[in-house]
Amino acid sequence: MNELTGSKGSLITDTQSLREIAPLLENYFGITLGYFTNEIELSTGKHAAKAIREDHEIRLPANNFDYDAYMEWFGQTPLLTDRLREALLFVAYIMTDRKFSEEDISELGYWEDWNTYKGEWAKLMLFMEETEQRHRNLYERVGEQEMPVTLRTNSRKQEPLTLPNTNNWLFRLIRKELADYFPDIQNAEDAQRELAERKPSAGAKPMNTFYPIVAYGIYRMLHEENAIPENPDTPNELCKLIYDYTRFVGCYPSYKGYDGSFNPKNIRADISYIKKNVQKYGEEKIPKFPSVKFGNVHMVTENIIHKDLF
Repeated sequence: MNELTGSKGSLITDTQSLREIAPLLENYFGITLGYFTNEIELSTGKHAAKAIREDHEIRLPANNFDYDAYMEWFGQTPLLTDRLREALLFVAYIMTDRKFSEEDISELGYWEDWNTYKGEWAKLMLFMEETEQRHRNLYERVGEQEMPVTLRTNSRKQEPLTLPNTNNWLFRLIRKELADYFPDIQNAEDAQRELAERKPSAGAKPMNTFYPIVAYGIYRMLHEENAIPENPDTPNELCKLIYDYTRFVGCYPSYKGYDGSFNPKNIRADISYIKKNVQKYGEEKIPKFPSVKFGNVHMVTENIIHKDLF
């Protein structure tokens, strides 16, 4: 791979570098070479699908991406090899210069479900712990050992259902099945903090879809490219890289239940949720950018990269 150079105003690379880095971009982030169509055609004067097969210098006008700042943040990060560092540089270029359709990304909706589920889990955790405390108080006063739980529908059109909860079997089962999805909400104190941080602030932004794409893409890339060991699965160093990188590209959800400071528990909880979702529903649930083609030509990474390089 040829050396990539740049400054705040532009990046200079070539088609060989793009071809070589394309599998990482597509496999882990969904970014296909079609995202660079304009840059390739402006630099070469040829149709991108033809030019990518040849050797050309490519100039990427970086209106918002700052190459020097990127290298200052990540140039010496020990987790990144030169190849991985260059892949994340191209992702940062796509992110900061908004080389995509906002509507297409928003329609994917990766993060809205997670945010909803986490909030509902916090409410359920509070309910269970408060119910258990009431039963403990009742037991201390009158020796009552049963702790029935009454379930009602939101519409209240059906009769409520009362379940015996002997030895707390129902709540123990709920925790066993669901608690691992939300490792940062394990008790009433955690739940209260989560719900308190969710109170909307003035000018609060909507949930973004980019964070799970970037965070899980980095996690997968470093694992599958053997940049980090399997155990521990999400070490502090990896959490810090994800935190710093998502802040750098502007997608860390500091307005979404966090105070904005680094806490590896937050990153691990996010990765854990996405992993479990993928394990349950399959690879189509891996958060990625939508593919972009060179006009009507098939994906370059399928037709050229995988055929010519591997």
